[in-house]
Amino acid sequence: MKTLIKMKYFIISLICIAIGFNLTAQPASDAVFEKIIKEYTLNDDGSVDFHYYKKLKLLTHYSFNRLYGETFIVYNPLHQSLKINKAVVTQKDGKIVSSPVNAFNEVLPSFAADASAFNHLREMVVTHAGVELDAVIELDYSIHTDKDYFPGLMGDEILTAGSLVNEEIINIKIPKGKTISYKVFNIRTAPEVNESASGTEYHFVFRGIKENSHETNQPQSNDHLPRLIFSTLNWNEAQQILTGQPAFNYKADESMEAAVKKIKIESHDDRSLILKLQNLVTNEINTYPVPLEFTGFSFRPPVEVWKSNGGTPLEKSILLVALIRTAKINAEPIAVMPSALFDENIGSLISVDFLVQANPRELEQMILSPVESGSQNLIYSLNGKTTMVLNPEKPARTSVNEKFENMAIMSADLKFDDSLKFKGTAELAIYERANPFYKLKNDSTSVKQFIGGGLSTGDIKSFKLINAAQTRSNINYEIEGKKPLRNQANYYFFDLPLCKNGSDSWHIGSLSSERVTSFEIPFPVNEQYSFTIDLPHEMQLVNPIELTEMKTDFGELILFMSQEGKKITVKKMLKVSVTNIPVSEYKAFKQMMDLWNDRKVREVIIKKPVVQ
Repeated sequence: MKTLIKMKYFIISLICIAIGFNLTAQPASDAVFEKIIKEYTLNDDGSVDFHYYKKLKLLTHYSFNRLYGETFIVYNPLHQSLKINKAVVTQKDGKIVSSPVNAFNEVLPSFAADASAFNHLREMVVTHAGVELDAVIELDYSIHTDKDYFPGLMGDEILTAGSLVNEEIINIKIPKGKTISYKVFNIRTAPEVNESASGTEYHFVFRGIKENSHETNQPQSNDHLPRLIFSTLNWNEAQQILTGQPAFNYKADESMEAAVKKIKIESHDDRSLILKLQNLVTNEINTYPVPLEFTGFSFRPPVEVWKSNGGTPLEKSILLVALIRTAKINAEPIAVMPSALFDENIGSLISVDFLVQANPRELEQMILSPVESGSQNLIYSLNGKTTMVLNPEKPARTSVNEKFENMAIMSADLKFDDSLKFKGTAELAIYERANPFYKLKNDSTSVKQFIGGGLSTGDIKSFKLINAAQTRSNINYEIEGKKPLRNQANYYFFDLPLCKNGSDSWHIGSLSSERVTSFEIPFPVNEQYSFTIDLPHEMQLVNPIELTEMKTDFGELILFMSQEGKKITVKKMLKVSVTNIPVSEYKAFKQMMDLWNDRKVREVIIKKPVVQ
């Protein structure tokens, strides 16, 4: 028996040693890019050559089964030619495996699916043959672009990748007489500049670039990552390239005019007309997310987009402008990009989004999306962005630096009867982005959807819209609960009311204890709640909260809940004034959000006294 016990412990020890060895042997990364080379050459005749080379070592099975077993190269065969110079895998024992002919297969890029206007685009799928642990992939290819297809040489290179990059080299060559502007972000590297009789070469070398983090809520604009942007155009020239195209004549055909006429009859003012036209473009015209660089930064006129029932975001923005102008309302497409990346001298069209600016008569200016209907003016979403009006005669550029608080202020007086059903009143004031003004104007009953927590739409007996404006709306509610409180072992639970348009709409769950990248929230908030709850005789509050206050550089928190006699008083406030929480402030942010989202401060727990 003792021998069997000793043997059991010996086997367990061996298993633990094996597991420990396996964990320590696991590489820190799935793969490592030993070298990446990207070369951009603008030729004298305006044609462009791009050369790419990578040398990638595979360290895990996941790296070649899921991550790097294939490489995808998108190009436009009508104006570009692709040449694969080298595609080999060097195995661990030194054996070199060249990719066979059937390893190169052309498909339609996924973003061009169901888009007949872009069905000529191709994606070369290169399958790397002979991959195994510690194998090294080498791929070298070139793309030649016809002259006049690109309006200039431009690029936006995010330097990080899915794995560590030991060295990345970017060469940019321009002919004599041409100039180029560039900027490097979040990494200190200056190029070596070589002048020659044929032109100028900019030689960038970046080393030791960390792999992309997989953390959630990273800045969507990627302006926190190492990056290089460059262009031979300045923004004046880039805007002229866009606005000089035929689509900017905004011509409409008879069917477009008929559609506008029909919607105009159904609309009571310019705002409702514009929103109905937006719904038409966003919901009935397909969106083709084809990047501009694969269209040569050109686009189709509105009539063609209308007839094909689909377009790129830029094409849809021009179509929406054409429809609004057909209704005799002034409108312009606008280009939008993060102000942190904007430079007057670097007219790169690669990282630009497109919206529509409409100017209804006698009403406030409207900023709209051409691809998604919204419930509020997008001006409240543009803080930290630079907008460029695409008007050849008035090419205005604006940096939006308004610090919108997006306030939601709610108060309620509730009274519970002996059956623990409640009645009372509530008041809600919502501002800016927290105020779904367009939705409210379209359907006033939507105010029932603005509050949540322990109040459902069925608990709202009536409401009165006191004020409805773009900056602020005020609503009064009469409340009557339909069901008694949830009961568990003589304890009764009531979720405190809340505004659904505040921090709850961020959908932030459990936060990790550590962070290596900044944390981005969708928008700042200033939520304030004040509740009084009258209880039946002798009911007791189980979860009082002592006054809790927290102040930081980015915000403020207040929590308080107590009982005096039959009355419970609740005070809550959350203020976060920035969208980007730096790593240095993340622990404080986590602490604040953990306190705010703690179940104990989101509900009232009461109990009946035990009768002896």
